[in-house]
Amino acid sequence: MKLIVERSGGFAGMTRRGEQDLSALSPEQQAALQKLLEGEPPASMQPGADRFTFRIEVQDEHGTRSLTIPEALMPASLAGIATGTKP
Repeated sequence: MKLIVERSGGFAGMTRRGEQDLSALSPEQQAALQKLLEGEPPASMQPGADRFTFRIEVQDEHGTRSLTIPEALMPASLAGIATGTKP
């Protein structure tokens, strides 16, 4: 069971990807992920050049679920998984 976070876009248009076992998520990351999974999907992406877009994929006992999240709505605690940084 794992979480995959992929960040794309930005000035250089590069894609960064990271993954983490769901059991290794911090309580803050678990709460942020649960909020994203239970919330309403974003109505639309925010326009603007050089913005990042995040794709989250959760593989667990419920199957595989994925979401696309605009930069402004992505929790920093989860965004760091893609970039290898801590918030």
